[in-house]
Amino acid sequence: MTQPAYLFNKLVSFLLLTFLLLLILFISSPVAALPHDRQQPLKVEAQKMQWNNQQQLATYKGEVELQQGELLLQAEQLDIKRNAQGQLEQAIASKPKGQAYMRDLPDAKQPAVEAWGETIHYLPIKHLIILTGKAKLTRGKDSFAGHKLTYNLITQDIQAEQKNTQDSRVEVILTPPPPREIND
Repeated sequence: MTQPAYLFNKLVSFLLLTFLLLLILFISSPVAALPHDRQQPLKVEAQKMQWNNQQQLATYKGEVELQQGELLLQAEQLDIKRNAQGQLEQAIASKPKGQAYMRDLPDAKQPAVEAWGETIHYLPIKHLIILTGKAKLTRGKDSFAGHKLTYNLITQDIQAEQKNTQDSRVEVILTPPPPREIND
């Protein structure tokens, strides 16, 4: 084989390998990015803030918005606590005369989870969302409503309950998947 032909074959092989590696990286990056969301910085905006450094506690008031990767939390008041490693241990969002709102995308292959409640307890280390007060949670076309909802972001287990027997019952809407086409 001549020298130019040999170099050309090496270059084509290198470019093909590079293209395949970039394609694999591009396809897998949205799936791999979500677990890293919890390693991203917390960005909180509010009208007022108070920070207790010793206890790693912060209280935000007035049109509060927290973002961390795909996570979004909106409320009138937000109390957050960080653990000794600086990770978000819990966030308690409340909006007494309305509903606090939360959206998260725990898995790129699943629809986003949206949640509303007078109070939202978000426990990221335990992968839990606990909603109270006119609570509602949607995941795709499925929805759950009641006084108190507890949702596990990993297992997608949910528990719904009402305040007492005189309250209306919990409401659950489960939408079946679209029918599959059968190829003959």
